[in-house]
Amino acid sequence: MSNQTKKWSFGVLAAVLAGTVTVAGCSKDNGAGSVSPSPAGGSASASVSPKTEVPYELKWLKAQDISKPYDPSKDVVKQAIEKKLNIKIVPELVDVQQYKTKLNLKMASGDIPDVVRIDFADDFQKYAPQGAFVDLTNLINEKDTPNILKEVPKEIFEQAKVNGKIFGIPYQGGPGAGYRWNLVMRKDYLDGMGAKVPKTLDEYYNLLKKVKTEKPDVIPLGGYTAQIGQQKFANNSFDNIFGAFSVTPGYFTEKDGKFSNYDIDPKMKDALQFLQKMYAEGLIDKEFATIKEEQLRAKLYSGKLFSWMGWWSTPNDYDTQVETTELKKSGKLAADGKLPNQVDLPFKYLTLTDSLVGADGKAVAPQGAPFSQVNAISAKTKDPKKALAIIENSLSLENQMLTVWGIEGEDYKLENGKMKVMTNDIVDPTTMLDKNGSFRGVQSYLFAPGLHGWPRYLDSLQTRNAQALDVAINNKFQITDASNYLDSPTKIAKLVELNTMRDSVFTQIIMGADIKKFDEFVDKWKSQGGTQILKELEESFKKKTGK
Repeated sequence: MSNQTKKWSFGVLAAVLAGTVTVAGCSKDNGAGSVSPSPAGGSASASVSPKTEVPYELKWLKAQDISKPYDPSKDVVKQAIEKKLNIKIVPELVDVQQYKTKLNLKMASGDIPDVVRIDFADDFQKYAPQGAFVDLTNLINEKDTPNILKEVPKEIFEQAKVNGKIFGIPYQGGPGAGYRWNLVMRKDYLDGMGAKVPKTLDEYYNLLKKVKTEKPDVIPLGGYTAQIGQQKFANNSFDNIFGAFSVTPGYFTEKDGKFSNYDIDPKMKDALQFLQKMYAEGLIDKEFATIKEEQLRAKLYSGKLFSWMGWWSTPNDYDTQVETTELKKSGKLAADGKLPNQVDLPFKYLTLTDSLVGADGKAVAPQGAPFSQVNAISAKTKDPKKALAIIENSLSLENQMLTVWGIEGEDYKLENGKMKVMTNDIVDPTTMLDKNGSFRGVQSYLFAPGLHGWPRYLDSLQTRNAQALDVAINNKFQITDASNYLDSPTKIAKLVELNTMRDSVFTQIIMGADIKKFDEFVDKWKSQGGTQILKELEESFKKKTGK
């Protein structure tokens, strides 16, 4: 399902910066070499001069966007980080597109940067058993690394283990792990019918029937087949319907070490029968199985669509396009055919909501994998505990704000509890320099290790995007795929084939085929690789958890 493909845009600059931003916040500094903060209270004798510690030197590999100028010696945010943390960052610049290749060359030669961000799925799991990274198993704990454990729960560290050991800190990026879809409806149609935003599947079903009756030219629920070139029927077009039956296509489940898949769950059969009923009653677009997203947009803009599942970042543009169409119909559209920027205005024509709940008050929403990359400390770093202490101390809120957003009062400001990012207003986009000739650019520091995402991320967005992401990412019914980070050769070899068969059968059932096709599908799913996948996942789960 995930449309959140993570880029290596700033590589290990981010890894070190986010992992190197300072000893600050509410606790006192116990020296960069100590993982845990010093005890509260007490002070040094007035007759003893404070010891001046030599800055700790950290090497990092910086993935640089070569389309933009950059000079580390003029990077004022980097300098602020170095001063606050008492470190010396030694950068090596590499083109963004070549980061992974360059890092692999360094890994092969043994010239490993002190802290690296590395793809978990293949490279990390290849290099970790070879002794490339520091074993953090006994170093990460509530006493010594509370900030790290606030960002990465213990159960996620369990999933990130390689051969039963912790070699790195999982990283998600951006707004963190989370669901990214909303149920979107035409607000003006709701208001016109005197209806409210539904919270349950039954309420939604009855609302769609009302739309069908009162607006016969409007499609109550739309769907489409692809998102950014990827096959997309099963996972998202009917998320809220499947979810209200506590299933979601494609996801594996685990209970007491035994694995299954929602595709073969009896509750999936119930969900398909309900969708079949909706389709037969004309509540679902007859073309859902063949149209692309751009065709769905055309129906929306022309007023022919009431509701659909939408990616979080699309409603702003969609709302503006609908408004443009409505003004054009009324003859009130400006002569140039354009509207003022709408991003900081409330939605006018659309309304968003999260999961619909079933009769039992439950639902599921399929979020992506909790992490895709890992931040690891090189086994060759001169002081692993000090490097970990830097990462730990960087995760205080104050230090994360510096890492991600820059210097308060210069790169961002806080007013009445809200944050305003100012970097774009003070930096020349052609030179990336401010009026003082200093380099600064939030894009160089958009990294904070962990899963929660950059602090105050929603604050940094304009009104409409903030609202849409807030609804999606804070969906309380989110679940993850139980097969994440487990080994199954058969899953790699057979899953695309099984998913293709599923999408075909499910589509046929929704469009009226005999429900017996579901039972036939279950038998084929098991015999054509599914049973073997479940067996391999259970074996991998036992190995990883030691159970």
